[in-house]
Formats: sequence, structure tokens, C-alpha cells
Amino acid sequence: MKQKSTDILTVIIGFAVLFILNKTAGAFSLNLGIALMIAFVLGEMLAAYGLPRISSYLILGIIVGPYALEFFSESAVKSLQIVDSIALSSIAFVAGGDINFRKGGIPFSKVLLFVGVQFFAGLVLAYLIIRGLGLFLEFEYFAIPAFIIFLALILNAVSPATTVAIIKESKAKGKLTKYTLSAAVVKDFIIIVFFSMLLSFFAKDTNTTSVAKVIIEELMSGAAGVVTGIVVYLYIKYVKINVGVLLFLVIILATWVCKELHLNNLMLFIVAGVYLNNFTTFGRQVVDSIDSNFGIILLVFFFSAGMVIDLNALYDMMMIAVLIVLIRVIILYFSSYLAANTIREDGKIRHWSFMGFVGQAGVSIGFAKIIASIFPFGEVFQTLVLAVVGINQVIGPVMFRFALKKCKEIK
Repeated sequence: MKQKSTDILTVIIGFAVLFILNKTAGAFSLNLGIALMIAFVLGEMLAAYGLPRISSYLILGIIVGPYALEFFSESAVKSLQIVDSIALSSIAFVAGGDINFRKGGIPFSKVLLFVGVQFFAGLVLAYLIIRGLGLFLEFEYFAIPAFIIFLALILNAVSPATTVAIIKESKAKGKLTKYTLSAAVVKDFIIIVFFSMLLSFFAKDTNTTSVAKVIIEELMSGAAGVVTGIVVYLYIKYVKINVGVLLFLVIILATWVCKELHLNNLMLFIVAGVYLNNFTTFGRQVVDSIDSNFGIILLVFFFSAGMVIDLNALYDMMMIAVLIVLIRVIILYFSSYLAANTIREDGKIRHWSFMGFVGQAGVSIGFAKIIASIFPFGEVFQTLVLAVVGINQVIGPVMFRFALKKCKEIK
């Protein structure tokens, strides 16, 4: 009880200091440190009631961000992008390091079939339902084929980072954990390729990225991931000094290279982690080295993610966004059930796996921004997607944790 009172007092004092410093120029670093401290304390408090810590980080990021209390401006949030990218790279490294396609893991062919069925079933269902809504709702954009198909695709998008965060925070282990992690990673790649294909088709008269270019960039990112994995493997095997420091430096350097060469840092580090875990004996060591600082990585990443959730977009599109979120959850359930049934998995995967795919983040927002810059309906599309993603990113972690607990994969 005494600790609880201390935590509440810490949060109150922290907010009071933020209100005072909000009027002080040049206090960005101090504001950030205090806000992160509040998020950490709040996360620990609410975790006792079953709320995932990353949900607390997200919610506080929303509250103090540029769309609510405005303790941080939009330009200040943008200045954190490189830190955010480094955190994402670390999360992706751990995600890859936890994927096991060898004995004891789920075969890649089975994961691919699961994702394929889930993706195509979800895409078709989303398109048909949204098209049907256009006949009943006074929302003219649901009658535009390009709007519908892009929205249907984005509703299939997932957040591997959120999946990894909940698994690591909950220390979850089991079949559902393995399926959702592997499937989220594979599905992310498939959706990026399909988005490029659709963009090339619907915006062929504009200066857009070709499918071939996107595939080449993803393949180059994968190849760079293998090279990164080999470098880490050789260092651990022959040098063996300060492995944690080496990993930290590799993550920073490779993230910078990705930014300069327009590579996908998520893909690079997932592949590096998969390589180390499936083709060497050092995968576990790499994951354990990053795990020692994983709490602060999740804190920074999801706090930053919360600050970019646009409350204005959520307000403008509240009713339609909530409807789309509900439809998406239903689609995820049926598509995941069909996919699990196709590969003859048990009831655990059939009935609960869909909750591991509710969270959404960076990829969906990135797609929405691209569409906003190309199509006449782009601004409306972006506003709707930002609202939907904002809701999904808050409820996704809670739902996934519930599913893991229901399947007894959390101790």
C-alpha cells in the first residue's frame, strides 16, 4: 500500500513539473526524461491490474503528446525518430532471435500457408464488407474501388513490434506465441509487397515506387541482415569481449545505414536474428544480451508511438473508425480460424490466434501517408487510417495478452 501511494505521488509530482516546464524554453530533454519516468511508474502500477506495460506507455505518450496536453511539439516528436528507429531495430533483432524453424519450432512452410490463407481471406472479406457498407452509409469514399482495396489491405497489416513486446513482457511460451510471432513477421513482408503492387496499378501515371524496386529493397535488406548476422556470429565466436556493447553498436550503425540506403531496418534485424537462431548456436545469447535492456527499449518505442497517435483524426472519424475496428476484429477471427483449420491446428490456434494480430503501427501509418500524397481522396484516407490504427494500437496489446493468458502460455 505504501509503495502504491509513493507511485501515485510520483506521477502527480511528475505531471506538476511537466506543467511548469512546459512554459520553459529549451527544456525538451528534461521534459522527456520526466515523461518517461512517469510512463515507467504508471506502467508498473497498472501492470498489477493486468494492463500490459506497453499500453500504459502508449496512453501516456498520447496524453503528453502534441495532440493532447502538448508538452511536446510535433517537431520535437519528429526529432526522436532516430531513437525510435534504433528501438525498433532492437525489437526486430529480438523477434528474429526468438523465431525457430528448426526442430521444436513451427516449420516455415506451415507458417507460410497459415499467413497466406489468413491474408487472402482477410483481404477478400474486408473488400466485400467495406463495399457493402458503401451501400448503406453516407460515406462516398466507400464507393471508390481504390479507396476500398487500399483500406482492405491496411486492415490486414500487423505490428510485429507489438507482438514481440507482449511476448517478452509476459514471458509467454507455447504454440500460440510461436504462431503469432512468426506469422506477424511473414505477413508484414507480404503486405509491403502487395501494397507496392497495388500502388503501381492504381497510380501508374504518377511517380511512384515500382514493385520491382520495393522487392529489391526488401531482398537487399534481407541480405544485409544475413551479413549483419555473420558479423555478430564471428565476433561472438572469436572475440567474445563485451558482446552487449558490440550488439548495441551494430544496431546503431546498421540502423543508420538503413536510413541512408533506404533499406528496411525491421527486415534487416529480423533476418539477422533468424540467421543467428537457426544457423548458429548463438541466437539465445544475442537475445539474452538485448533482453537485459529490453524494458527501456519498449518504454522509449511505445511512448514515442503514443505521441504520434493523432487525436484530431480520431475525433473527426470516431464513428466510422470504431465501426471499422469492430469489422477488422471479426475479419481477423474468421480469417485466422480458416487459416488454422487449413493447416489442421487445434482449437487454441483456431479461436485465439486472431488476437495476436489486432495491434497496428508504423507500416500502416506509412502506407496512409503515401496514399495521402498521391490520391485525391488521400487526406480522408489518412485521417481514417490514423484513427483506426490509434484504436487498434491501444486495444491490441490488451487483447493479445488476454489470449495468451486464456491459452495458459503466461505463467
